[in-house]
Amino acid sequence: MLNKFKGKQGYIRRQRMIVTAAAAALLAADLVMFFTAKQHFGTNRNIFSVFAALICLPIAKWTVSAVMFWRARGCSESAAGLIKEHIGSLCGLYDLYMTSYQENFQVSHITAAAGSVCGLCEAEGTDVRAAEKHIRTMLENNGFRGYSVKLFTDPAKYAERLDSLNRLSSGEKPAEAVAELLKSLSI
Repeated sequence: MLNKFKGKQGYIRRQRMIVTAAAAALLAADLVMFFTAKQHFGTNRNIFSVFAALICLPIAKWTVSAVMFWRARGCSESAAGLIKEHIGSLCGLYDLYMTSYQENFQVSHITAAAGSVCGLCEAEGTDVRAAEKHIRTMLENNGFRGYSVKLFTDPAKYAERLDSLNRLSSGEKPAEAVAELLKSLSI
C-alpha cells in the first residue's frame, strides 16, 4: 500500500505524513505498554518489557523512513505546471528521491522515451552528473542498454526536451518497464 502512489505528484508529501504518523503511533503504543506494565507489576522485569524492547526495531525502521521523507523535496508547483503543459503522451514520474551508496538524488520529474531518460533536478546541491551516472548504471545492470541519460536543472530547458521527446516518440509504446525500474530505485 505504501508504494501505491509512487511516481505521482505529491507522493513525498503524502508519505512524509504517513510514515511520521506511523512512527509516532508505534512509539506512543510502545511507551504506554512499557510504563503500564511497569506500573501494574511494580518492576520492569516482565514479558511486556521484552515486547516493548522488541517493538523498538520497527519503530527505528519507521523513524528512519520518516527522516528520509522529511529530507526529500517534491516537484515544485511551478515546475509541475510547466511539465503538464509539455508532457504530452510521455510516461512521467514525479517526486523521486533516489539513493545510492555514496549520495542521494532528488529528481523532481523524470521520463523515458525514444531511447532516452530525461529528468529535472530542482534541489540545489544535487550532483547531476553523479545522478546521471547512477541511473545509467542501474539501467544497464537491469538489462536496459543503449539509453542516454540527461538530467536538467532548468525547468524551461527540460520542457524543451519534453517537446522534442514527444516528437521523437510519436506512436512508440511508453517505456513503462524503465519507469517501474526508476520507481524501484527511489524511496
